[in-house]
Amino acid sequence: MIEFAGTYNATIDDKGRVVLPSTFKKEMGELASESLIVEKNLHKDCLDIHPEKFWRKRVEDFKSALDPFDEDDDALLQFFYQNFVKVTMAPNGRVNIPDSYLQYAKLEKGAEFIGMGESIRLLSSVKPEKPEMSRSEFLLKLKQKRQNKA
Repeated sequence: MIEFAGTYNATIDDKGRVVLPSTFKKEMGELASESLIVEKNLHKDCLDIHPEKFWRKRVEDFKSALDPFDEDDDALLQFFYQNFVKVTMAPNGRVNIPDSYLQYAKLEKGAEFIGMGESIRLLSSVKPEKPEMSRSEFLLKLKQKRQNKA
């Protein structure tokens, strides 16, 4: 089972190429030869990278909740498909990210990969104005989530 974890720095070249950390490439095993899905994250200015095997399940789950004859569901499906692109990874781990995706995530030279379980997040190494979640905020939100489950 794949479990991407950790944070790694990377550089994006002038052609929009970035090399996946060797730890992530190794974690992918045989899946490294399949396509990768690059998705525009809906909550943050960053990209999420999914091995195609896991992405297929996500697509099927999404489509199964929709009625193909409903106009609103058709619009949801269109937005969903406009929000990701399929790419391949070179044997050395290099991935070419389309320009419009780099612009969406405000990616220029410096980038950061973060393992997110079955996916990998790619974001700018330039820190946003709003700081990331603090440790105390994380603990408080986690406690609230756990109480809601009980």
